[in-house]
Amino acid sequence: MKISLDWMNQYIDVAEFFDAPESLERILTAAGLEVENMQNLKKDYDHVVIGQVVELGRHPDADRLTLCQVDIGKDQLQQIVCGASNHRQGDYVVVATPGAVLPGDFKIKKSKIRGVESLGMLCSEVELGLGEDSDGIMILPETKVGVSFADYYGLNDVIFDLGVTPNRADCLSHIGLARELSCLLNRPLKFPKSEFQGVSAATQSEVKVTLNESSLCPRYSGRKISKVKVQESPSWLKRRLEVVGLNSVNNIVDVTNFVMMELGQPLHAFDVKELKGTQIIIDKSQSEEKFKTLDGSELTLTGEELVIRDDSRPVALAGVVGGLNSGVTEKTTEIFVESAHFIPSTVRRTARKFGVDTDSGYRFSRGTDPEMVVKALDRACSLIQEVAGGEVENNYCDEYPNPRELPCIELEQTH
Repeated sequence: MKISLDWMNQYIDVAEFFDAPESLERILTAAGLEVENMQNLKKDYDHVVIGQVVELGRHPDADRLTLCQVDIGKDQLQQIVCGASNHRQGDYVVVATPGAVLPGDFKIKKSKIRGVESLGMLCSEVELGLGEDSDGIMILPETKVGVSFADYYGLNDVIFDLGVTPNRADCLSHIGLARELSCLLNRPLKFPKSEFQGVSAATQSEVKVTLNESSLCPRYSGRKISKVKVQESPSWLKRRLEVVGLNSVNNIVDVTNFVMMELGQPLHAFDVKELKGTQIIIDKSQSEEKFKTLDGSELTLTGEELVIRDDSRPVALAGVVGGLNSGVTEKTTEIFVESAHFIPSTVRRTARKFGVDTDSGYRFSRGTDPEMVVKALDRACSLIQEVAGGEVENNYCDEYPNPRELPCIELEQTH
């Protein structure tokens, strides 16, 4: 599991470890949390800065190459030969100068291209390791030249890849690891706030929840949000997900993934208008019925799986994956946000049976905290309203027929 030091610093003061990440690695390892890999992103982007194309001309000996004079905040302009075609004079760009080593161990050196000196490279998202496809170099909004790209793009960060053993499911999130470090370092923990403007909704518009399998789903909560605008996520949200290895989908889905990585509680959002009827039912599947996952794979269910269904069909494999028939798209305006606690064994069996490997299944199969269910729901609603607008209903469902009794631990005070 990937953990961002910058992200975790929102919940506990670990600022001194940016310059000494090895010290934190030793602390985590001593606590039984093995650090399998550590990546210092700022170091990875040494010699990569923000520049501006001041002059743009053609290469004298190659029609498809441009000859750029680029301001990177130094006394002299950098002459760079570029093979892309999407840049214009005045554009702000990302410049890898000689000495940079880009992802894939691609070393940038002073060179000659078709007889013309080139002092670096104008970079695309692919070359920076930030995407899998690109039509050209990365063009930025107006900004200050000479700034480190790592600072500009929020990559002043250290990423720890932890090998979390099955008995430490409580550490499968940023707040979980921050809570562990709060004890190890004797520092206060700052839990994220959830604030949103709620509205009262007409009774006939509510999504009703029926929990038929409380032995497999001890707690199920959800809330409806209307008038959302599904669009691209803001840059801060995309970056948070990118650094821990998750791709941005849209602002709604990204919030559910953000909260999962933040609090360790997986969530799912249904498109209300795609649901058949007004019910969400947690029940067993029916033998031989079909279910199509979000990625389009069609599964034949056996009657043993726990599913989330509407009035006529499954809309999610509980704790594993959502259905294509009710997923959030750019046309979605009303959503029902699900937050639940599933018994690990039922999620584990379903995931293994169909070979479906998801981040939510990974966490549910190891065990989540039923006390985090509503907290995560509120956090998601708060963030969704922030990035997608919408009217969050004050009323929400919380089916929890047999609340867990929390253990009471008595301590003796010593002087």
